[in-house]
Amino acid sequence: LTFFPEEEKELLDVKVKCLNNMAASQLKLDHYDAALKSCVSALEHQPDNIKALFRMGKVLALQGEYTEAIQSLRKALKLEPSNKVNLVQLFAFVCVFVVFRSRSLPSSCTHRNTGLSWKWLFGATAVAIGGVALSVVIAARN
Repeated sequence: LTFFPEEEKELLDVKVKCLNNMAASQLKLDHYDAALKSCVSALEHQPDNIKALFRMGKVLALQGEYTEAIQSLRKALKLEPSNKVNLVQLFAFVCVFVVFRSRSLPSSCTHRNTGLSWKWLFGATAVAIGGVALSVVIAARN
């Protein structure tokens, strides 16, 4: 089969959308390796795909790869600087990374004898920063 260039581009766009949707589903199911693979595949076709970069950053952070997660989100923000969701997520990753590097967590952030719950810390940080960012946006409007 041969396709016209515009048909080929349209098929590639559909493929990348499917890969992004798979990554989102895999993230919700906590299948991080599969989600990362889907993001990498999408980015092989479209290196500047915002959704793939954002989801890859999220997967990497959930796997504890904060430096790589921050790099992925920075690239997404450079491509779309007005994306407030990416900005808030980047701040959350930076905060978690700083805490992780300093290892100065209060004892209330740990589960009994199982160690630190990074999912909990990540979520709490994202919520806190999201609230701050929302306050800034509201204040800027007034």
